[in-house]
Amino acid sequence: MIPKVLHFIWFGGRDFPALETRCIESWKRYLPDYEIKRWDETNYTSDDPGFAKAFAKKQWAFCADYARLDILAKHGGVYLDTDVELVKSFDPFLGHECFVGMESEQYMGCAIIGAQPGNEFMAKCLDEVRTSLVKDFIPMPKIFQYVYENNRFPSLKVYPRDYFYPYNPFAYPIKNLMFSDLTENTHAIHHWNYSWRPSVPERIVAKLKRVLSKNKFIK
Repeated sequence: MIPKVLHFIWFGGRDFPALETRCIESWKRYLPDYEIKRWDETNYTSDDPGFAKAFAKKQWAFCADYARLDILAKHGGVYLDTDVELVKSFDPFLGHECFVGMESEQYMGCAIIGAQPGNEFMAKCLDEVRTSLVKDFIPMPKIFQYVYENNRFPSLKVYPRDYFYPYNPFAYPIKNLMFSDLTENTHAIHHWNYSWRPSVPERIVAKLKRVLSKNKFIK
């Protein structure tokens, strides 16, 4: 069973915006018997060189990518981005060894991840993120998809988009209304707040690195 622990990461010491505060309140409302564990500079660190480099540069998005997989691989539980609103209990998913959801037709999302301690998929993705931190800063959904397609994991449950990502303003030619695609399957809504999003110059540099390196994640 996946432990009843909700993990979230908040590097940088900023105050919580209103959206994040309300989302965390929804966790308490729908999962009252789950422990909520905050990870930040005071209780999380890693000796990984790539993490240390990203941390020194205050590249919090990349630090959070590494930390969420490391934490789940070691402790198990459910990781949630702070802009994830719950609308139903997650209890039905705890019997899986690992679960994620599709955020688009092409990629799995990484804002909601559940795993038992020592899960193989988490460990393999963490290995790829370690390489990514040193080289190209590959977005996590691409890493998830690459690892899944090149290894296959029978223990991994991948849910359709409407379970966790019913609203994706970047997946369609026009933006959908936020609640237009909710279904009876919907348990969470990712609000795409991008609180960890790198600056424009950082995103340009990362994109150039990926293109010039001709890395395996680019199709």
